[in-house]
Amino acid sequence: MLHNQYGDCKDKHTLLASMLEAEGFHASSVLINSSRKLDPDVPSPSQFDHVITMLPLKMTKGSETQEVWMDTTAEVAPFRLLAFTLRKKQALVIPPVDPPSTVAPHLEETPADTPMPDTEVSDIEGKINDIGKLEAHVHYQFRGDEELLLRSVFRRVPQANWQRVVENVNSGLGGDVTNLKVSDPAATREPFTLSYDVSKVNFLDWSKKKTDIVLPLVQFSLPDVDDDDTDGDAEPLKLGPKAEYSYNIRLELPSKYTAHAPLAFTLKRDYAAYEAAYKVENGVFTASRKLMLRQDELPPARASDYQSFRRAVGSDLAQQLSVESSVAGAPVPPADMKADDLVESGRAAIQNGNLPVGIALLKRATEVDPKNKFAWNNLGLAYFGMRDDEHAIAAFQKQIEVNPYDDFAYNNLGRVYWNERKYDEAVKAFNKQLENNPLDKFAHSNLGSMYAEWHKYDEAVTELEKAASLSPDSAELQVSLGDAYLNLGQDDKALSAFDHAIELSATPLVWNNIAYQLSLKKSHLDKAQQYAESAVSATAAALRNVSLDRLTQQELPLVSSLIAYWDTLGWVHFAEGDLATAEKYVAAAWDLGHHGEVGDHLGQIYEKRGDKDRALRTYALSLNGLRPTPETRDRLASLAGGATKADAAAARYKEELQHLSSVDLGKSTQTGNADFFILLSGGAGSQSRVDAVKFVSGDEKLKSYTEALRTADYHLTFPDDTPVKILRRGTLSCSVTNGKCEFSLMLPDDVRTVD
Repeated sequence: MLHNQYGDCKDKHTLLASMLEAEGFHASSVLINSSRKLDPDVPSPSQFDHVITMLPLKMTKGSETQEVWMDTTAEVAPFRLLAFTLRKKQALVIPPVDPPSTVAPHLEETPADTPMPDTEVSDIEGKINDIGKLEAHVHYQFRGDEELLLRSVFRRVPQANWQRVVENVNSGLGGDVTNLKVSDPAATREPFTLSYDVSKVNFLDWSKKKTDIVLPLVQFSLPDVDDDDTDGDAEPLKLGPKAEYSYNIRLELPSKYTAHAPLAFTLKRDYAAYEAAYKVENGVFTASRKLMLRQDELPPARASDYQSFRRAVGSDLAQQLSVESSVAGAPVPPADMKADDLVESGRAAIQNGNLPVGIALLKRATEVDPKNKFAWNNLGLAYFGMRDDEHAIAAFQKQIEVNPYDDFAYNNLGRVYWNERKYDEAVKAFNKQLENNPLDKFAHSNLGSMYAEWHKYDEAVTELEKAASLSPDSAELQVSLGDAYLNLGQDDKALSAFDHAIELSATPLVWNNIAYQLSLKKSHLDKAQQYAESAVSATAAALRNVSLDRLTQQELPLVSSLIAYWDTLGWVHFAEGDLATAEKYVAAAWDLGHHGEVGDHLGQIYEKRGDKDRALRTYALSLNGLRPTPETRDRLASLAGGATKADAAAARYKEELQHLSSVDLGKSTQTGNADFFILLSGGAGSQSRVDAVKFVSGDEKLKSYTEALRTADYHLTFPDDTPVKILRRGTLSCSVTNGKCEFSLMLPDDVRTVD
């Protein structure tokens, strides 16, 4: 054992017992089950799965014997500490054979409590700067069960990976963890401690007038029990080990904020107690929460009492610190912030979908440091995300002035030109990127995909093959390459590329993109329909799990995906000649997303069905939609009687398209603006119904319109009987002056944040 530094529970007990024997102490072996109770009526070795040690120890005075229980397996358990699963449990104690013991082997219950108070203390001291960045020091101290768990983890994990372990501990807060200090896992005489510094950008959304802050790193939890189970024969309610948990935080707030502390709270039972205190003084918020568990189990008859206690504690844990900015109007970054801090916060805002705030921060960064290495590029990305192509181009050009060899600027500039269908300018930008880095996989991929959209398929294949070589695991590249092959009449290569894409990533996006390319060429339509239906079905299933109470950033793009997949499935049916089914899917996609290409498809369906008036109107509307296709204007001109009349029709229908996204809520009794989420559901070709409404931000007095939003007509018809939920976000604008109250729906592509 000592030589190999290895052994199981039997080996480790034998080693400890041997060393104790050498010092004149006669230890007993203890057989126990670590997961279930022992059944004394079934005397079988198979009931045991673990061996621990018990030492009967004579006290120096008198004849009293003290029992010392130990578990050697953990290696880092503090003296006498048994794991919770081994406490208060019957075990078979077997005294040593040599020397003979006067005590016979017998069943005995292990100790119920830890040898030291079981405690966990969390201390956080932090400061939030003027643009919402949190800088904090976190310190934990553990004794008892949590201590044993953490000592074991840090004992087993190489020290080089401790940073990753602590990042998992800190995952509820996020941010960058530095200055990590962990006490020696083997130093069991002292409490186990760990501490670190953490910085979190945009911890506080400084752009909002009012924000509620969740207290970071609160880890209290009480087990749930069934309060209906009051049967006298039922098992006792397991509450977990007796312990005391403490949480303390001191948080300095920016000077421009006033804060409103949560309400203090105290609740006591014979089995547990909870205390919470909060204070705001001189711009500093302090809070303390303490949970004491005095019993590890309760009779089943007390289930309702315990559940009431648990709900009350949960209500306090849900309380937040409410802060309100004293600065009115549009958010303006503080004048004394460093450029690097502004860039860091701006990038985080963009990642969180808050593009206006990102733009404000990054513009300020370019003023503080016009030659900053990252500010202009990130600013261009924010403008691009806002569909402000003119400012995006200017920002990327400034980035190129700062650094002509920037890793990303030419690529991003090419993407903006491509989005505007300025293909010649895009080619120049992408080629300039490739001059700087001939192996830039993004530039080859972008250039190849753009050539395909430009119908230059030979050039597309050349670039996409290079991109695929540089990124062999990219399913999206295989789809793009298959599309180019398909348009060159190389069907075998196309189908091979499509099959390879599905091998790499069998996802709704890949299925849809393959189906769409096949539908455009009216090729292998049976396979196209299968893929398109699979994409719609999988995305509809994911949307059925959406809830406004627990909405996540990752769920927001699902509606935009469904729009694309409905359109593809409709276009497959169009290629098959089933115009009625095609119209249902494409019309639903157009009504929901107002994509120019989808509107063009719907116009073609109407035209094919001989309804030229609806086709003309739809073409004109789609020219005002998102990224209209160049062919739409030609189709409209053909129906309207020339290019001039086509342009006039497009201008005439521009206002109507905006009106299609507005819902009239009747006469206004309030003045203000507020954002709401609406969750719609439907199926079987039915009109949508409202499942839920949630206030997001703005004038809280407009919450009174929640019921009006719940009963409004959102003009959405579902294309088939697949149950699905549709998430919409909009701004409610009410004015007593004009007497109107309108709810303007955002396009799903523009919904980027959950707050």
